[in-house]
Amino acid sequence: MTWGRTIPDAVLMHGGPAAGPRPTSQRDDTIVQQITLSKRINELLVLAVLDHGPAHGYQIALSVEERTGGAFSFQHGTLYPILHRLEAEGQLRSQWHGERRRRKTYHLTPAGRAELAAGADELERKFRALFGLIRGTHAA
Repeated sequence: MTWGRTIPDAVLMHGGPAAGPRPTSQRDDTIVQQITLSKRINELLVLAVLDHGPAHGYQIALSVEERTGGAFSFQHGTLYPILHRLEAEGQLRSQWHGERRRRKTYHLTPAGRAELAAGADELERKFRALFGLIRGTHAA
């Protein structure tokens, strides 16, 4: 069992339970793992597209969908927070282009390229283990 969120001060001030973390269920842990894996895959999709050259957000979204045969796509409102986070972490850098129709173009940094390689290795190990379990074989 893991420990989840702490109880807000407002609850404590009104006679709520004692302060401190509360246990979460195994289902909660599974949901967190799914969200983490999904987030990781989305980050790697962005890094992989930019490994082929600079692109603006819409180009990145189209490229992901095209290069994965539609297996992956970004839902409305998910791509730009990822781009901003990766830029803040130093994995991307951006530059504005154009005068009338300005677009922000994203470029992969050396740190982003290293993260892409490490992330690809990590996912390959995880999916190899998953497919080994599904197919009844051992992970290599």
